[in-house]
Amino acid sequence: MAGESGKFELAKRRVSANLRAMEIKIIDLEFQGRKGGIAAFLVKGAEGAILIETGPESTREALLAGLREEGIDPADLSGVFVTHIHLDHAGAAGWFADLGVPVHVHERGARHLIDPSKLVESARRVYGDRFDVLWGGMVPAPTERVRQLADGDRVEVAGLEIVAVDTPGHAFHHHVFALGKTVFTGDAAGARLQGSPYLSVTSAPPQFHFEHTLASISRIEALEPERLFLTHFGQIEGAFDHLAAYRESVELNAEFVRQRVREGMAGEILGIAYEAFQLEQAFRLGVPAALLAEYELVNGSGMCAAGMERFWLGRFAEEEERA
Repeated sequence: MAGESGKFELAKRRVSANLRAMEIKIIDLEFQGRKGGIAAFLVKGAEGAILIETGPESTREALLAGLREEGIDPADLSGVFVTHIHLDHAGAAGWFADLGVPVHVHERGARHLIDPSKLVESARRVYGDRFDVLWGGMVPAPTERVRQLADGDRVEVAGLEIVAVDTPGHAFHHHVFALGKTVFTGDAAGARLQGSPYLSVTSAPPQFHFEHTLASISRIEALEPERLFLTHFGQIEGAFDHLAAYRESVELNAEFVRQRVREGMAGEILGIAYEAFQLEQAFRLGVPAALLAEYELVNGSGMCAAGMERFWLGRFAEEEERA
């Protein structure tokens, strides 16, 4: 028994030492030719390197350039981890899997990496002629290269330990990844560009869920993070302050949409009202108009309003059935 305890203690010390030696490089994918919108994260460990998030296929060349700058051949990556399978986070994941790199993804999203046809078809309906320029398609991932992760799964790779934490709310197939007290949040902690005080709620359809979003924020807080890495965009040192502010933003904006939907507002008109509400919030925080345009590019207000509208319409229908 004492021997087992000693092994456990040695393993803990090794993980702790490796985390201290960990290096993180933010790779700006320069989505649509603009800086600071979508990030991928190169994490160097004691025994190799992993990539967290790939961004869309349309920015793959920018990603590969960023890897080359760090002296990394993509085929030498020990693994790729994607928080969820939306195109702005995992669009290029299949390319890496086809190259032979294991891709780790939520168990509910794995099938869409293996066969992305439904995902791409749905996105083409939404974006129409803009789809190819924005996202660039998606390469199917070989089944044998896809590693399905469940809540709490731990992966030891490249001398690192990565913990997958189920965080639905933005999507049912969403994980954040914890490496010690560092957490990569995907879309579970909102969008915050250029250190702005304005937080944009990531509530795209079809799976936004109000209560799950709040519960996911609490799950991240329970990890006691010291820093967060947001895909949109970059490093946040004041993790608890950010999460508290994001909770307030979710509650405020979801309530705005709830009231408008109750009043009968819908569709494009609701999107316009929601955008105006975002402009008011940003104006009060002194956010310049040019930065708001960047927010619209990576997390459009009309799309976010549509996600919340879908949720509240479903909730109201449930309430009517119970009445």
